[in-house]
Amino acid sequence: MAEIVPFRALRYNPQFVPDLKLVVAPPYDVISPEAQERYHARHPHNVVRLILAKEGEEGTPGEDRYERAARTFAAWRAEGILTRDPEPGIYVAEQEFSLGEGHRIRRRGFMALVRLAAYDEKIVFPHERTFAKYREDRLRLMRACPANLDPVFSFYPGQDQPVRAILDRCTEADPQVQLLDEDGIRHRLWILRDPAALAGLARAFRDRPVIIADGHHRYETALNFRDERRARDSAPPEVQRRRLDNFVLMYLVSVGDPGLVILPTHRVIRQRPVLAREALRQALGRYFRVEAVPLDPGNPVMSLRIVLADLHRRRRDAVLFGLYAGGQEVLVLELGDEAVFLSLVAAGHSAEYARLDVAILHQVVIEQILGIQPTGEADDGIRYTRDEAAALEAVASGETHLALFQNPPRVEQVQAVAMAGERMPQKSTFFYPKVLSGLVINPLDPTESAPTST
Repeated sequence: MAEIVPFRALRYNPQFVPDLKLVVAPPYDVISPEAQERYHARHPHNVVRLILAKEGEEGTPGEDRYERAARTFAAWRAEGILTRDPEPGIYVAEQEFSLGEGHRIRRRGFMALVRLAAYDEKIVFPHERTFAKYREDRLRLMRACPANLDPVFSFYPGQDQPVRAILDRCTEADPQVQLLDEDGIRHRLWILRDPAALAGLARAFRDRPVIIADGHHRYETALNFRDERRARDSAPPEVQRRRLDNFVLMYLVSVGDPGLVILPTHRVIRQRPVLAREALRQALGRYFRVEAVPLDPGNPVMSLRIVLADLHRRRRDAVLFGLYAGGQEVLVLELGDEAVFLSLVAAGHSAEYARLDVAILHQVVIEQILGIQPTGEADDGIRYTRDEAAALEAVASGETHLALFQNPPRVEQVQAVAMAGERMPQKSTFFYPKVLSGLVINPLDPTESAPTST
């Protein structure tokens, strides 16, 4: 199954960057244009200048953002701003965070190199679809900056006690890195170098797969990059097999970790529905019990949040959605037609997939009722947002036509669907919190071999 090995991380040199908080950033795909500007302005060595360099920034005339990132990456390494750790290790990472006004939650995992495997090898399992335009973007960046600039976030099934015991012993010491980010999330990092512990982690993964939580485009890009390099490599196969580009940087966490949290991603429909409002309600009534819940004109966002909290509370007992089409009410849709599950199975889907809220939302509401057919491209008339207030405002202002609110899938559902060999619709999951970019980087120097754990 999964092969994990330690590595010599490339990290910010504290002599040049004493405050890591100024140079880290979330993964590139959750950085808005406004946040991109903010991170660029925050510090001249912020990692966003690598993972999401700006177009048209001052510099060499005619230089695109990939060339700019390459120049920056090379300069930071040459100047000692980024330096390699002297010995290989595995990096134990913990995030401490809150959800709303709730208690503090801790999620603990570790960052290591994982041997790349094609999906059909049944070692690494995806759960979401990817888009060619984003794979091409990441591949161009990887060619320019040969490195895993941020980790693929994955989780692993199975009995966690052996792994947990190793991580717990490591975290008894003070962390090597500790920072509080702009969202109030505390990040801690320890370096594990004990040979017996490293060997124990490697053994624990020999009989278990991993499921990608976040970073499908990065993982598939790493596969493509490996194949490109392999095609040019004249070394014997046994030498090629140990090259660093056969591995990818992963953050791994147990499926049973209480901090493995999925937040909902809502759908905002930009395309005008084929049905008028009353006809839409009638069409929905063929599949759902429809309840109109009034919104407080003085505070519609708070009213909506109360509705969504109720949907979340009931999510284990029913398939529920919220639909807002303007005005002073939101429609609560509760699936009442069990035949929907059977139709999804009849269409070739697994029973696990057929029970997903997001699958029913796309198949029944978006495709059948609204008449919006997926194009297979990143922009198919649907906008995705985690911000229910922004979704409500987009419809109320007339900018868009409908907002669809859903519960997130449970982690065990994601695992079941992935291991059944299926992929959810895009933007089905938002694992929270994200793993920061800039804590550790895995450089892919072409002639370097990966260490071993035994």
